[in-house]
Amino acid sequence: MRLKNSSWQWGIGLVAMFLSCLLVFQLKTEHKVRAKLPTRQINELAKTLQNYEIRIAKYENEIATLRSQMKDYDRDREIVRLKMAAGLAPLRGKGVRITLNDSEKKLKEYEDPVFYIVHYDQLELLVNELRAAGAEAIAVNGHRLAATSGFSCAGTTILIDTKRLAPPYIIDAIGDSNNLKNALMMKGGFVQEQLLSFSLQFNIELVDDIYIPPYKGSIAFEYAKPTELIEGEGN
Repeated sequence: MRLKNSSWQWGIGLVAMFLSCLLVFQLKTEHKVRAKLPTRQINELAKTLQNYEIRIAKYENEIATLRSQMKDYDRDREIVRLKMAAGLAPLRGKGVRITLNDSEKKLKEYEDPVFYIVHYDQLELLVNELRAAGAEAIAVNGHRLAATSGFSCAGTTILIDTKRLAPPYIIDAIGDSNNLKNALMMKGGFVQEQLLSFSLQFNIELVDDIYIPPYKGSIAFEYAKPTELIEGEGN
């Protein structure tokens, strides 16, 4: 009878020892795992994840904006706008009409007649004054000016691009007519100092409806080639 009780006690003891070993092994394993994944690393991973989520949200907003722009994009309207800027589209609008002509002054013997005729640089500077005052389109004697238009002297005439023009010079400019006139006629300005002082005939009138034809000169580029915009330029 004592042997039976002893066997039962030994069995219970062995089971208890086995369970104790399993518990110790589990505790050691958890300690090793925690040692390999410290709290600091977990926080860094959480912060990184949050940053990625913010970037994803930003990109999604940008995509939505681009899709909206593509939806509103009108290819034909954009082409017309670019043609207007390049001078390739006929335009109509309010503005000013200027008549510039050689002087009718009766010269004295000592006066040089070369000072009393319109020179190409005077006409060019007059055009520049109009552009600076906000003119959106300009034509001289029906010849539309483009960004590449050039002025030069050709005997008693003026050469604009390849077009030979003679006085009187009729300059049509579309824009805010009052601003254009005020800019030209300001006291001490270009017109007073460089045109009227030489007795050149100058007249400016406000016009409600001016038609300016498209530019018909060459727009070919032999040396210039398109390239990508360098970061920081064009601002």
